[in-house]
Amino acid sequence: MVFFSIKNIYVFADETNYQVKSSIEDLSENDILIEGDSLESILDRKLRASGNALISKGNQSITADFIEYDQISEELFAKGQITITTPDLELKGSELEMSLAENTGSIANGSFVANINENTPSRFNKELRGTATKIFLEGEDKKKLENAKVTTCDAGQNEWFITSDETIIDQSSGNIKAKHATLTLKGVPIMYSPYVDFSTTSQRKSGWLLPTAGSTTTSGFETSIPYYFNLSPTHDATLTSRYMEKRGLQFDGEFRYLSKNYKGTSEIQYLNKDRDADIDNRYLLDIKHQHNFGKGFSGTVEYEKVKSNDNNYFADMSTSIAVTSQVSLRQTAHLDYEKTDDSSDIKGSLKVQEFQNLTSASPYELKPSFNLSYKKDWEDKADQSLFLQTGADFSYDQFDTGNNAAKNIATGSRIASTPSVSFPMEASFGFLKPKMIANLRHYDLDDASTSQKSLAIPTVSLDSGLYLDRAFKLSGYNFTQTLEPRIFYTYTPYEDQSDIPYFDTSLNELNTTTIFQENQFSGKDRVMDTNAITTALTTRVIDDSGYDWMLLTMGQRFYLSDRKVLEEDRYANSSYKGDKSDFLVGAQANLTKSLKITSDYEYNFSEDTTNKFTAAARFRPEPGKVLNASYRMVLNPSSGKYDVKQYLLSGQWPLSSGWSALASYNYDIYERQDIESMVGAEYDAGCWSAQMMFHRLQLATSETSTDTFFLMLEIGDLGSFGQGDKSSLFEKMNRTVQGSSFASDLPDQYREKNLD
Repeated sequence: MVFFSIKNIYVFADETNYQVKSSIEDLSENDILIEGDSLESILDRKLRASGNALISKGNQSITADFIEYDQISEELFAKGQITITTPDLELKGSELEMSLAENTGSIANGSFVANINENTPSRFNKELRGTATKIFLEGEDKKKLENAKVTTCDAGQNEWFITSDETIIDQSSGNIKAKHATLTLKGVPIMYSPYVDFSTTSQRKSGWLLPTAGSTTTSGFETSIPYYFNLSPTHDATLTSRYMEKRGLQFDGEFRYLSKNYKGTSEIQYLNKDRDADIDNRYLLDIKHQHNFGKGFSGTVEYEKVKSNDNNYFADMSTSIAVTSQVSLRQTAHLDYEKTDDSSDIKGSLKVQEFQNLTSASPYELKPSFNLSYKKDWEDKADQSLFLQTGADFSYDQFDTGNNAAKNIATGSRIASTPSVSFPMEASFGFLKPKMIANLRHYDLDDASTSQKSLAIPTVSLDSGLYLDRAFKLSGYNFTQTLEPRIFYTYTPYEDQSDIPYFDTSLNELNTTTIFQENQFSGKDRVMDTNAITTALTTRVIDDSGYDWMLLTMGQRFYLSDRKVLEEDRYANSSYKGDKSDFLVGAQANLTKSLKITSDYEYNFSEDTTNKFTAAARFRPEPGKVLNASYRMVLNPSSGKYDVKQYLLSGQWPLSSGWSALASYNYDIYERQDIESMVGAEYDAGCWSAQMMFHRLQLATSETSTDTFFLMLEIGDLGSFGQGDKSSLFEKMNRTVQGSSFASDLPDQYREKNLD
């Protein structure tokens, strides 16, 4: 059935019968509508439309100066300012031959605009545009372009484009394939590939990925060509060939899988002959697996390995801008259990852990380790009030140094259990929480004069506090100031622990959080004897929305007796000495929604010294704009000198249309030298961006600095390439300039502002 119209008079044609219709509301997908300033019928078979000619079928319409349509063969011919329009594609050209039945044909001197990335929140890079000497229509969703030129830049820009002998666009899958493709940026050809295969959607597909190229001091010029395998909806893999000028050809294969109950990756890197290091068969094996068995059980396997005695593998092979000089490779497996409800929490794990050591350092291996923790809240069934909390931690650990066992390092097993019971009493005006803890330990040590040792050390504590507040107005706004005094008492008797090794224990850094812990040691190998009272005062200023404008905490611990455990081990000169701790102050002020200031201060009244002081300010009015300044100094109690005395300045700020700069400078006043500095710039053209960064790192162990230059290009939806990748570059950038962002990651309103 065919409808044709002249000046909005619609005529239905069925063989030789013609009927006038007043509307086309009842048109179906198979119906054809023809319009034009002039219409004629030839031999009851062909229809010709001239002047503003249009033919449409379903969701596809064609406009031209002239259209001729054969009703029997459904073939059409059009010429003069041709436009083919579908919901996701617009084609233009000068001459068209087409079969409406098969959606096949060709258009000469064509151009196209295809909608892509419809599901992304950003407006950028949503259209793929291009031209071709000829466009072949190969079905409803497939187009083949000869001598094509494609880009995602806005019309009239063409900052970058890909030229190719042949390009195939598959709209149904979002796939684009190009043969003999050249990427041109700002008029300069920067990359050639005999075959390019990429997607304009988030759907995974097999094909060649964008090659990368760069240069490093360790490997010289290098290039990588990856191929992606979409094996199934839950399995994929990537095979990468990496050529390094100084070393040779390396292959990297990575396999990934994902299901409802498990996921994991397996990667192997292999280099047959490293010419620079003169090492054969260099490899890395990296396996990771996570499994959810159900009913609270889960498991994890991690296994990393390089060739034996290949201790410099990561230093030689890594191209990541992050520091990747690993000293040990983890080889571990553990089974976990967790069950939680409204009143109880049970967690357990069974772990076996080994290491491949790449240095002389020998971390402890666990063969095996078992941990179980239990917490229970007991409530009064009548009024649902909490009146008792119980908990217990139990662990068994077998500590070993493995094949690379270091001399004079203790090994053996440890059983630790820490049951506790507390009686929390809470009200709107305050709280009171008495608590009792039993620190139970048993050691069975290898090659020790006293191979077995058991400890049973009790701890009691009493935590209490008040909640006071007042309302006030400032500049017409309502605020609430709180006053929260807190007193914490803890007592732990002394027991000799000097003949027990340090398997996993260290002394916690003193701060406004750790002074409220019963035991100042982390781990389970030391229990500090304590008879102390901790006092603290916290005040806050909060507005009606709950936003904290100011927070100030002051606290100090007063020791009623000396700590003998500190006297007999490695921490004899620690800051925990004396009859009271340092006076601790922690402050935070949000002067505006954009400006935040924080500070920590530790003062020793006995020595009249400032043991630690940090201050930091951050101004971040919007994403992409940030200024940071900080100062830090730390006193060494043993030497009485400041080992750390550093300041850091960093920031990121837009400069002009599309340009932004970032920089950081970290200087050690004590050592009188630069520690780390970075300067970089980013250019955002909307459809592409470039990041440049120079980084200098000065290690205390080296007389010379390590200088690195990074360059990365992000080309629309094609991806990014350069030295490293976007994630590693962002890690470096955000570590040195906290709060910074890539232009392509900014919300649209801020990105558009910077592009103006």
